[in-house]
Amino acid sequence: MSLLSGIQLHPKNVEQALESLQQVTERLKARGDARAVFPDVYGIITRIVAREVKGRTGFFQEPEWISRLAGRFAERYLETLAWSEWGGAQDCWAWHLAYAHERGGLTFPLQDAAFGISAHINFDLALGLWKTIEEFGDRSEERMACYKHDHDAVNRLLAAAMPEVVECLKQRYGCEVTTRFTGRLLPVTGTMVLAVLGRWREHVWKDVRALVFAPNSRGQYEVLKQMHQRSGRLAEFIAIGSMAGSAWRALTGRVPRASEPQSGPQPRAVQPLAA
Repeated sequence: MSLLSGIQLHPKNVEQALESLQQVTERLKARGDARAVFPDVYGIITRIVAREVKGRTGFFQEPEWISRLAGRFAERYLETLAWSEWGGAQDCWAWHLAYAHERGGLTFPLQDAAFGISAHINFDLALGLWKTIEEFGDRSEERMACYKHDHDAVNRLLAAAMPEVVECLKQRYGCEVTTRFTGRLLPVTGTMVLAVLGRWREHVWKDVRALVFAPNSRGQYEVLKQMHQRSGRLAEFIAIGSMAGSAWRALTGRVPRASEPQSGPQPRAVQPLAA
């Protein structure tokens, strides 16, 4: 059975997104594949979002919109995973670097999570928000304010998910780097991580408004190009840790985690975003 066989690759809501992420995680974990880390962490956050949406707690002002966004957001991740699995080129340099380093066994679990979180926020999220706003059809400032409220509200859910994410990296993946930077240091490191995520997500909203209200397709292309460049630079920064990881494994004699061989054609060279 192939990795993605029978998995809903086009989830329409948060419940379908969560089911797909959980299935992908279990199959990747069964392989001992480094790519399991990100959907595992992503699934924790998606489960908390689903709880608020399903419970109609009033946490979100537009629960149907946030549920649709969650489905589309997961669909985008699954698209990049399919390209990675089948040997296709990524359309985003950040995802290209993430999968290339994971296939080479060059990463720590914390780094696997960081690669995915950074690419998914700094490139994918604005795309998902933009397309979902366009699908719902109301771009009035009143409606945009509601969407912004719900976008910002997710920051609180990220904070709520932090302890479980840390335990996931430590217990399920034996991440020694995570262990070293948590424990007594967790309040400090957690605050720093959440501050970074908050800044990224604030920048994402600026990108979304630029895409939604761009005067023409050329203006949208310029925003997408900037997103591509920024997310790529962040991925290159995260990749620096691979050098430290390789040195550490050489000194300790640890064997890198291996991914399953890739099926399908060899990847094409990554192309710049099309206009």
